[in-house]
Amino acid sequence: MAAVKKFNFKRMLAVIIAILFLFSAISLVVTKIVYDGMFVRYDCALTDFPEPLSAMLSARREKQFLSGENTLSGYLYDSPAENPHDTLVILAPGFRSCADSYLWQIKSLLDYGWSVFAFNPTGSCTSSGNSAVGFPQEICDVEATLKYVEMNDRFGYNNLVLFGHSLGGYAACCSLDFDYDLAAVISVSGINSAMEGVMGPSVRKVGPVAYGNYGFLWAYQAMLFGTKMLNLDASREISESRVPVLIVHGQNDREVPLDRYSIISHKAEITSENIEYIVCSDPGSSGHTDLLFGEDGMANERLMQQINSFLERI
Repeated sequence: MAAVKKFNFKRMLAVIIAILFLFSAISLVVTKIVYDGMFVRYDCALTDFPEPLSAMLSARREKQFLSGENTLSGYLYDSPAENPHDTLVILAPGFRSCADSYLWQIKSLLDYGWSVFAFNPTGSCTSSGNSAVGFPQEICDVEATLKYVEMNDRFGYNNLVLFGHSLGGYAACCSLDFDYDLAAVISVSGINSAMEGVMGPSVRKVGPVAYGNYGFLWAYQAMLFGTKMLNLDASREISESRVPVLIVHGQNDREVPLDRYSIISHKAEITSENIEYIVCSDPGSSGHTDLLFGEDGMANERLMQQINSFLERI
């Protein structure tokens, strides 16, 4: 009788292990399908540009360089100002955006005397790649851009500044982990980490049950990027760096809420003395992307003035 009970226990244990293994395999497959669906390739065709931008666009120079196996396209804009600054601002776009999504902001920077290098990330617009891969991919793209700019003697500029929006804001801050001589970093509407960027919207949609898939999401991203890249955390990199950082966020940001999974939501943990914060609260210019724009559809000049003042102080 005891032998039967022992046999049944082993059988039950084997069934439980098989069920857990099957559940894990199915969960990982589902995670991959859902995750890959978030980062499908983004193609845009911005061809109808306003007349005030025509001179700027005709003067820019297109560059191509590698990020891993993919070829990225970038655009170099030299400031036409009478007395331009000796600084190149590298612009990292946000999620499902491209370099041309920020033309008005680029024009404003050029008018203030700052030159700009804006690039299209992996899997977007004129850059190659079957998908955007995931949040850490833009950190890889920023690093590839920095390498390319350095290889070309910074195109003649002495100072480099990283300026990123949303996903680009996260990537710009995480790039402080790399050994590059940066004059400053500006992050607008930035998420704090890759896991927060994925889990935050999921929890918002389905509640705490989303955490049941946390381990599978972490494991899949770790397979894609490695644990070091995945675990880069914007607030921690800011704290461990002496580079001046400007954090900009919208009071009414619904995509990356001010008090949840944004860089600014980790303000209490950031120990750097070289950090400044701007919270945009003006009606119509206090969300995730609209904080960059004014009512006329051009750059939010009030914000651009504040950014210019920050750059002049570094």
